[in-house]
Amino acid sequence: MSLTDSERAHIQKALQTQRDALAALRFTGSPTEVGNGLIQLAELHGMLEDHAGSRQSYEEALGFFKTAGNKAGQAQALYGLGIVRANFEDHPGAIERLAQAAALYNELKDQEGEALCRACVGESLRALGHTDGAEEKYQEALILFRQHRNTQRVAALLLDIGDIRMEAGDYKRARERFLEALSLLEKGEDPEPLALCQLLLGESEGLLGNHEAARPHLLQAVSLYGQLHEHAFEARARWDLALACYHQQDWPAARAQLEAVLPLYEEQGRADEAAKVRNVLAHFTARGV
Repeated sequence: MSLTDSERAHIQKALQTQRDALAALRFTGSPTEVGNGLIQLAELHGMLEDHAGSRQSYEEALGFFKTAGNKAGQAQALYGLGIVRANFEDHPGAIERLAQAAALYNELKDQEGEALCRACVGESLRALGHTDGAEEKYQEALILFRQHRNTQRVAALLLDIGDIRMEAGDYKRARERFLEALSLLEKGEDPEPLALCQLLLGESEGLLGNHEAARPHLLQAVSLYGQLHEHAFEARARWDLALACYHQQDWPAARAQLEAVLPLYEEQGRADEAAKVRNVLAHFTARGV
């Protein structure tokens, strides 16, 4: 999500404050204190999507933490460098740094830090097209996050694993993961991952031919994305819902969803999709439905 002008100004002010504090800390602080100050600076650069600035600060922090023999700080800096490299689309480099961080977190018995690194390695492997390796890393992270009862991370990984299985055409096993994620997300307070889960679950049911089962999930996705003003995903959910209604020969419901999705496509400049919807509506009109 893009920052507002006031948010950007606030972060830039914090960035300058941190630079000033760090300038003094370099003369008075220990290597670990300077390293921690550089980590904070790198994170502020990251919030502004200044990945080059983040990388410079993380690399400098790593040097200070090595001087101090601070393995926890080294792990944090290596993790940050892995994320920065992924942002630069250098996924092999990201995997290298994240693997180094994971090894340090393992040595420190910090399972959540290790799990986060393994999940991010999975993201980079997936970006490189290595879906089997990505799922393996997601599964490793899932085990560790389950042990710490980190339901937010568990649910996110279940969605990722399910999405990989959807891409492979294994809709039944994908649905199992989405159902497991849904049971966790319904207990939470964040509507965005819940909306995505409902959408993916509805799509998996539809691809399995279970159109009746798909409809309530897609209805929930439409409602949630409407509240979130996420019109691209709302359009996707409405189109899927229209298909489910069509397959059940519920022509009025299908038409209602098509009429609702048309302005969304037009608003987003998706001319091909809008033309397809108009053709279907014209077909319905010709048939008197």
